[in-house]
Amino acid sequence: MKLNQIVGNMVTNLFFRLSFLTTILGQIKQSKMSIAVLVGMSPLVAFTGCQPKVVTFTTTQLTRNNLDDFSPKISGTNVVWQSGKYDNYEIFFYNGTTSTQPENNKFNNIGSQISGSNVVWQGSTGSESNSFEIFFYNGTTTTKLTNNKFYDSEPQISGSNVVWSGYTGGSNSAAAVEIFYYDGTTTTKLTNNKFYDSEPQISGSNVVWSGYTGNNSSKEIFYYDGKTTTQLTNNSFDDNAPQISGSNIAWQSSDSNDSEIFYYDGKTTTQLTNNSFDDSAPQISGSNVVWSGFDGEDTEIFFYNGRTTTQLTDNSFNDDNPQISGSNVVWSGFDGKDNEIFFYNGTTTTQLTSNKFNDDDPWISDSNIVWSRSDSKDTEIFLATPTTAAR
Repeated sequence: MKLNQIVGNMVTNLFFRLSFLTTILGQIKQSKMSIAVLVGMSPLVAFTGCQPKVVTFTTTQLTRNNLDDFSPKISGTNVVWQSGKYDNYEIFFYNGTTSTQPENNKFNNIGSQISGSNVVWQGSTGSESNSFEIFFYNGTTTTKLTNNKFYDSEPQISGSNVVWSGYTGGSNSAAAVEIFYYDGTTTTKLTNNKFYDSEPQISGSNVVWSGYTGNNSSKEIFYYDGKTTTQLTNNSFDDNAPQISGSNIAWQSSDSNDSEIFYYDGKTTTQLTNNSFDDSAPQISGSNVVWSGFDGEDTEIFFYNGRTTTQLTDNSFNDDNPQISGSNVVWSGFDGKDNEIFFYNGTTTTQLTSNKFNDDDPWISDSNIVWSRSDSKDTEIFLATPTTAAR
């Protein structure tokens, strides 16, 4: 009788173990389902472990016209872009509800950037054929920050602080471009030399740019912390494409073979890549850096989280134009037919678009994403905002 009880208990225990294993195998099988992509109210299914993580986005088409709408930028749910035809573009601003045209003239307005509800761009005034001025829109009114007969360009904005490059005159235009900084009240000339300073970027009151130090020198990286200017690089190679977040800076440097990515954390400089291929287009958010790198066959997306580097893509097509906000990354990738938009949330990658058109030039703020889509007629602007992110 005792033997029967022992055998019975063993059979019962084995039954429950087999039932538990069957349940686990079923969950694993379910977790191998393919990614679902629907544009509009689109369920985007990605997976971590055995349990699927469903991320849902709402996609809104912000423009619908026969003009070229392109170069979108985003801050929160506020979006700015330029619209029009060649040499006659206007700036448009979307505040999360409605679209506004901050400037309406017959001249060319391009290079728009956004921070909160503040927008900056370069615009022609028509008085000089080669003259561009810097304009600042605070969500209500537009202010002209420069007023000269020279070329002011490359505006960038952080809050109400603005930075740009400006030609200051002289016989050699390439040797008379300086960096200017507007703090919401006054304008300061950050550089004053005989060389070419360009590619300014700003975060708070911190500014970074690339500039020459001599007539036959290479480009170096310079950093202004709101008080003093520091030269971060000093070598015989071109250091360019700087990006800044707080006091953290990333840039690319070309040696005699290829270009590599470098990262400055406010104290020391670290070389993030060291290979025989080109690594370029770095973007930074906090201590997180993203860039595109050639792997010998095509370009892939790489992500550095302040400690280690992860390759986010690995396919036979080109993945380009990465942008980052926190640990969220967005980029455009070729799928064999056209370009689509992809989103990485720090854990998983989701394909945001799936159509027969080219989706390009993505930008991201938190988990809000904006991009342009080209059909055979023109380009339009699209905005995707997350609605749910649950297990």
